[in-house]
Amino acid sequence: MRPGRFRARTWELIPAAWVLFIAASVTAQIPGGRFDRQVQAYVRNGDFSGSVLVAKDAHVLFQKSYGMANYEWNIPNSENTKFHIASVTKTFTAAAILHLQQQGKLKLSDPLSKYIPDFLNGERITIEQLLTHTSGLPDFYSLPEYPIKKYQPVTLLDLIAWIKTKPLEFLPGSKSSYSNTGYGFLAYIVEQASGKPYEEYVAEEILKPAGMKETGTFRDDTLIAERATGYQPALGDHGLRNARSYDKTILTGSASMYSTTNDLYLWCRALQSGKFADLRQAAYGWNARETRSKHNYVEQDGREPGFVSHVSLFPDDQLMVIVLGNLEDAGVNVLAEDLAAIALGENPEMPARRSTTAALARPEQFVGTYEVNPKLLLDIRAEGDALYLRGTGGDYLPLEPTKNDSFFYRQLYVKVGFRRDKSGHVEALMWNGEYPCKKLSDKPRP
Repeated sequence: MRPGRFRARTWELIPAAWVLFIAASVTAQIPGGRFDRQVQAYVRNGDFSGSVLVAKDAHVLFQKSYGMANYEWNIPNSENTKFHIASVTKTFTAAAILHLQQQGKLKLSDPLSKYIPDFLNGERITIEQLLTHTSGLPDFYSLPEYPIKKYQPVTLLDLIAWIKTKPLEFLPGSKSSYSNTGYGFLAYIVEQASGKPYEEYVAEEILKPAGMKETGTFRDDTLIAERATGYQPALGDHGLRNARSYDKTILTGSASMYSTTNDLYLWCRALQSGKFADLRQAAYGWNARETRSKHNYVEQDGREPGFVSHVSLFPDDQLMVIVLGNLEDAGVNVLAEDLAAIALGENPEMPARRSTTAALARPEQFVGTYEVNPKLLLDIRAEGDALYLRGTGGDYLPLEPTKNDSFFYRQLYVKVGFRRDKSGHVEALMWNGEYPCKKLSDKPRP
């Protein structure tokens, strides 16, 4: 008897349900182990705690959770854990705007002045420019008042009143600059055009039709079942600390939502079907990208104190990658790229095992303020024998020493070095080892 025929007769003797179970198990095991090994390499380095999902051709290739939703109580992350998805919120805001256009309640060419009549230069700014970050509105994260305002309630009307006092950064339509402010304004337009609160409209017109029951507005003071606790990188045995709570009303429309990997899978399926938007035509709320192997995709990632998120959609390959984390470490973006590469049949490198050196000698020599550009300054301060770095509007988080004058900054998943002058004094910070940031002061800003 030929081997092929023998195998066929053998399968016939097995109940159909078991055939499906065994086939699914084999399918999952083949790519799953490779996915898992890649994620585990990030977990090993202390760069990931959260949940991942990879699906292709309407089939989930891999889904697994790592680390703890709450480290104090040893509650593990799971596919049902709810994470703050930060800027992935923008994909829902954009979908709400497009849905309102389909309902005939607005046009993308409408000027901002139609909804905020007394906004200076509002007649020059269109809804489409708000969607594409070409409006010229300054990003509220970069404004000097933000470090204080983040701990205060800032409603959409408060945000508008605040931004009214600021000049445009450039002529609308002339440049592109990422602006969370623009998506806050879009949330206000959703309210004005629909006659409903932003949260209510998104829940009724976007989430419900997509079948998403575990997605909503993230608030620290709201009881949210199975919500993860957010953590930030720290030095010491545990490698993390509790993220500070802050008032998240300012994030409405730009970074205000929570979700699960399961719900975002439903969201991606809805988008792949063209239910809310044609991402091949205009990926509003997303960023268009291309892999090194020339695969086109759109992505949106997010980062807020204690949380990171990344969602990628490959329309031509019917592939989606979802990574949600409750450790504020931008390695999530590189991890998502790796998972996509594996799903596309490629073999990305494993991240190298990272180790830190002993206690830092003379940390005070690195302390000061460094300039990335006039609107983005970096501050470094010393605490004992350790160094901590913050960007504009951010928190001080540790620089982990790797060798002489070299560090790793887990929050943004980047190497940080320092350049010295001929006398040996530190004169510049080298971002990712190559981009020089001039030292402006030997003291950090207050």
